[in-house]
Amino acid sequence: MSRSGEAIRDWASDLAIGTAMGAFLGVIGPFGSYLNGPAWQRVGFQVVNFWVGILIFGTMIRVLRRLRLAPRLFWPVLAVGVAVADAPFSAVVRRFAGLLWPRVRFPGPLEWYAQALITSTPVVVAFVFLIRHREHTRALAREAGEAPPSREGLLGAPPSQVLCLQMEDHYVRVHSAAGSRLVLATLSQAMAAVGGVEGLQVHRSWWVARKAVVRAHREGRQLRLELVNGVDAPVARSAVASVREAGWIGE
Repeated sequence: MSRSGEAIRDWASDLAIGTAMGAFLGVIGPFGSYLNGPAWQRVGFQVVNFWVGILIFGTMIRVLRRLRLAPRLFWPVLAVGVAVADAPFSAVVRRFAGLLWPRVRFPGPLEWYAQALITSTPVVVAFVFLIRHREHTRALAREAGEAPPSREGLLGAPPSQVLCLQMEDHYVRVHSAAGSRLVLATLSQAMAAVGGVEGLQVHRSWWVARKAVVRAHREGRQLRLELVNGVDAPVARSAVASVREAGWIGE
């Protein structure tokens, strides 16, 4: 699918999510809005609000993501953006409510703004993680799809050259002496393809070859294995005994 097709599908998905959330809030009637009118009016009001909010804040999130800001800058900038954008957004929503329910006495602008901020902030944060997950998933798919053809089967490298296997979503990153390659497989399938190479599954997302281990070290309470290619593989607590029994770490 083209980038424009992906963008259209993403916006359609976001608006569908907004529709569901708007319908839910319309039914329960937060901040006393259940008294404003019948459920169908409240649902329609909330759905329109979510659509407008998603277009505003969704665009803001995408622009900030394109700027590739560091996390220490991204979140403060996003917080300021939400606080600023909520002012005109809440004013428009309040005006819309006044037109829909002219006989209802609504809270003042400041209280309405506070309600909009309370409602929009967790939704914006949720959409940040949703958009981030989409981008990460597509990046993995592109990397796996662009990997050069290989005669080495599933792993893309001879089993004897595999240093470790790292699960990433629905893919496995195969680390070998020649570099790394992303393959579409489960970790169990990749481990089976390694064959008789001596190694251990040290974590639900990691398999490590014995020959790749340089040393074991701790980061806080987390045991990690330093490998010859510079990768640090985490060791799950449930696997520590097996790793110690195999002689990879001392007492």
